[in-house]
Formats: sequence, C-alpha cells, structure tokens
Amino acid sequence: MSVVHTQILPNNIVLLTESDMAVKTAAIGFWFSAGSRYETAGCRGITHFVEHMLFKGTVQRTAFSIACAFDSIGGYANAFTDREAVCTYCTVPAEHMLDALDVLCDMTESSVFAAADVERERAVIQSEIISSLDDAEECALDAAAAAVWPHSGLAASVAGSADDVAALSRDALYAWYERFFVRGPLVVCVSGAADAERIAERLALMGRHEPYAAPSFPVPQWKPGLLFEKAPFQQEQLFALFELPYPVDERRYFAYAVFNALAGDTMSSRLFQRLREQDGSCYTVYSFLNFYTGTGSWCAYASAPKKNTAQIAQGFFEELRTLYTEAVETRMICAAEIEAAKEHVCGEEIILCEEAEYRMKRLQRCFSFGFPFRTTDEAVSLIRSISADELYAAVREILVFNRMAFIVYGPAPAQRTRVKIERLSAAT
Repeated sequence: MSVVHTQILPNNIVLLTESDMAVKTAAIGFWFSAGSRYETAGCRGITHFVEHMLFKGTVQRTAFSIACAFDSIGGYANAFTDREAVCTYCTVPAEHMLDALDVLCDMTESSVFAAADVERERAVIQSEIISSLDDAEECALDAAAAAVWPHSGLAASVAGSADDVAALSRDALYAWYERFFVRGPLVVCVSGAADAERIAERLALMGRHEPYAAPSFPVPQWKPGLLFEKAPFQQEQLFALFELPYPVDERRYFAYAVFNALAGDTMSSRLFQRLREQDGSCYTVYSFLNFYTGTGSWCAYASAPKKNTAQIAQGFFEELRTLYTEAVETRMICAAEIEAAKEHVCGEEIILCEEAEYRMKRLQRCFSFGFPFRTTDEAVSLIRSISADELYAAVREILVFNRMAFIVYGPAPAQRTRVKIERLSAAT
C-alpha cells in the first residue's frame, strides 16, 4: 500500500513522495510557480521559452548528454508550461531514479542559456507557434479564453506570439529563470518505487528557494454573452462556457467531474448523443473543466461544417437547458445515468493509477488544491459517495445561463444563422 510523505526541506523545497515498492518505475516532477499568468506585456511567452531552455545544456551537461541520460535507461523526460505552473518531469526505471533526479536538479539550477542555443531555440519556438496557427481547435481555445477573461493573464497565449518571442533577450530569459526556477518556490512530487530519504538528501544539496505559498492573482472579470469571431478555418468551432464558483472543495471537485462526464465528456453523454449520434451534425464534441487560482470554467465544445452551425447551437442550448430542468427544477435525472457517470470517473481513476506519471501529477493536484492525499481506493469510494443532491447542486452552480458565454469561431455564418443563434441564446 502506498503512503504519501510530505516534507519541507531546510532550503524550502516541498517534497511529496508516494512510495510504492511493488512497482519498478518512478516518476519525478519539479513544479515551479511560473506560467503565462505571471507574465505582462513585453514578456509574453517568456516562461515557455525558459522551459525549453532547461533542456539545452547546463554547466556540467550538454543538451545531448541530458537527452542520453534518459534515453539510455529507457526512460523519458518532458516538460510543459501552463498558465500557472511549469513542470519538468521524467519517468524512469526505479533503479535509475537518483541519476534522473540529479539531472533534473542540474537543469533547475545550472542551465547556461548559451547565446547560440537561445537563438536556435527561438527559431524552434517560433516554428511551433506558427504551426499552432494552423490548428483550428488550439486557436479557438485561446480565443475562447481571451473572450471570457479579457485583459487578464488567463487570456494570453502560453507560448506568446512569434513577435513576442523575437523580442525576448537572452538576459531577460536568464533573469526569469533565476527568479522563478533557481530561487522561486519549488514543489517536487515523486511517485512509484521512491526512496523518500535519499531523494530528500539530494534535494537538500540544492540552493535555497522561496518558501512555497499558494499563488495570488486578481480575480479576473468573467465576460458572458454571445460572440461571433471570424477566423480563417474551414470548420466552425462552437463553445458554451460557464464560470465555476470558488472556492472548490474536494467533494465539489468530484461532483463537477461527475457532471462533466454526464454532460459531455463521454460517448454516452448528453451532448455527444445529441449532436453526433442523434443529429449527426458534427464529428468532434466534448466537454472539460478548467481550474485556476480564484476562477475556472466548464466548457462544452464542438466543431463542424459551417452549414451545421445553427443545428449545433440549438443542440447545445436544448440539451443544457433540459439537463438544468431535470437537475434543478424537477430533480429527476435517472439514477442509472448518475451511477454511470460516477463509474466513468472512478474507472478513469483506477486505470490511470497504474501510471506513475499520473500519480505524480495527482500529488501536485491534491497539494495545490489543499485536498487530502488519498489512495486510489479512497478516491474511488469518495466519488461513489457523491449523492444525487450533490450532482444537482453542481448543475445549479455551473449552468447559470445569464452568465453563459457562447462563442462561434470560424468562417462568418450566414445572417439567418446568426439571427437564429441570437434567438436561441436569448430564449435560454
């Protein structure tokens, strides 16, 4: 049985270990309090750029030797930048865990940011940004965030624009690295066959970091309403977005997950069955939850040919209104449907718990939310205990229709389509 240990080391690094000696792998994640929400005009994309540079060489290691350190043991390393966090992580055979940890420590405090490497990576990131402009879904997601949280760090693209990246100097990148990575708060999460004592000994050799504190940002203003935004793509992207109320405790978090499964996250969900199976109006339809400091959103998304725009909008409005009526007004959602949604969330938890990387990320999620550290069995029991009343409360809290943002992103729809969607929106 795995047990989670939490330590705050003398250098202020927070170490979370979930040791399970029955497995043969270990996942290590270094979580930094940095991201696009920390950026301001003039430095957009800087965090993502720095994340790339962590792999480009340290005082002791070249970029090639960093790659070989993981490849030669059959492990892998990667990183991602989000709006409020950066994570560098690896999954390796447990017998090589301390060697992998040493590389991540080295990247965290000894990256060199050689001028030639900065310029090469600048070109790579600009190519990445330009490639993303051909991805209708990715562009639409950024546009949706900008629409509902205007003038906020949450509205900014994580990677910035190609022009933003072009303007970032090597000195600015290194200063950001020193501030947020070398000295900023650091949470290290380790799951799998992890020796907490030896991990702590290695981390204690690192320099002093700022004490961890939950991030604090001004609560962004949510902008509801109907928006048509023209974009040069073949298909229309449609979003129905609702603001999440805060704070979110653990039971509410899982109640929202059950609502999401029932509404649009599964093949048997209301929106999938209506839009794809019944109407045949689209190929892609799903829903998801976003959680940020002080705010968040639930989003239902679909993409389809322009000619189906009005039909999809009607399906969104009708299904969500029906769900609200059944949950809040009549309190009559079928018990079997609720149980199926709960079991879907449980099943995801059970399947993913076999992966050390997922369990490492679960450690960080629980820590950042202030949730208890639970075993998989405990989490599944909690999910199964979510009552119909808690689900109904989740529906009432999320589906506040006079605060909904409905976004149509893509080719300009015909005037009659716009009018129909405006009427549907007003009636909802």
